Amino acid sequence: MNIQLQLPFQGWRRAEESSKHGSGGAKAPRIGLALSSGGARGLAHAGVIQVLEEAGIPIAAIAGCSMGAYVGSLWASGLNGMQLEERAKEIKDRAALKALMDYIIPPSEGLIRGEKLRKHLERDLGDKTFADLHKPLIVIATDLDRLTPHVFDSGTVSHAVHASSAIPAVCAPVKLNGRRYTDGGASEPLPVSILKNRFHLDAVIAVNVMPSPDDFESKSERVFMTEDKPAFQLFSRMFRTFWQKVNLLAYGNVLDTFRRALMSAQLHLIAKEEAAADVVIHPHYAASTWHDFENFGQYLQAGRDAANAALPAIRALIQIKTYLNQETTSHEIAPSHTRLERHAARDMAQVADHAAA
Repeated sequence: MNIQLQLPFQGWRRAEESSKHGSGGAKAPRIGLALSSGGARGLAHAGVIQVLEEAGIPIAAIAGCSMGAYVGSLWASGLNGMQLEERAKEIKDRAALKALMDYIIPPSEGLIRGEKLRKHLERDLGDKTFADLHKPLIVIATDLDRLTPHVFDSGTVSHAVHASSAIPAVCAPVKLNGRRYTDGGASEPLPVSILKNRFHLDAVIAVNVMPSPDDFESKSERVFMTEDKPAFQLFSRMFRTFWQKVNLLAYGNVLDTFRRALMSAQLHLIAKEEAAADVVIHPHYAASTWHDFENFGQYLQAGRDAANAALPAIRALIQIKTYLNQETTSHEIAPSHTRLERHAARDMAQVADHAAA
């Protein structure tokens, strides 16, 4: 009996490919989002997230430090971009911010403990752990005992964010599991590389709300501005000399010098991390301070503007990564017969042998 062997029709190949890679064949690219430190400037992260949601840009994993960890944790827990904006609007003036300050007297470890800020965050997070989040998240703090970045990816999220947001010399170090932690921005202000190493990602979008060295060179950056609000201008004129001596953040005083030295190191770390990112979103501001939360509107809008400007690059990146994934899929299957084809050929050969016998 003469039996002609034929391999299964091409639909079998597509069926196996679809079951492995989804109905469209090519795998959708996995995009990570790295959110930088930056104090009140980090409110721009919420504006960026709003644009990404509106544009339908899928984010597979998040890494954040300091304010980036704060915003990122809320988003990962299930809040959307508009809800993040509502949270930002709650700090409508200096009085609202001061209500969240738990001052340390005497200020030996820092000016505040940060416990009130953590409890404010827990209104939304509660006692959620990293495993409870809707999106994968890692939070980066600085280990003061080992002098290295520390990645939190398990345990209670609010405690990790508290550790990551403890601004050096302003907030007391956070003690967790026998170790002391401070602001993640001191060691990893833009955690692109850590994000890449922790998750299997095709690309990373970095959101850097910190100023650039060029901003300082051109004197367009006013992150260290010390102008008083109108309500304090008269006080400032009358007691300028006294205020200059008692305000530790005033130009030339101890905390001002410390912040400038820290930012000098941060800017160089950020430059290296930006080079490792596939797309960098960099909001710009006319003026800002780390505690300027009452001007949330300018930061949200700056984040939206920068994200909208970056959308063409993000969409192009997704197209390229989708194409590369499709090519990888084709090369995985094309060089030889698929598993189903080989099994079918073997079975048909056995039928032919049996018939010939």
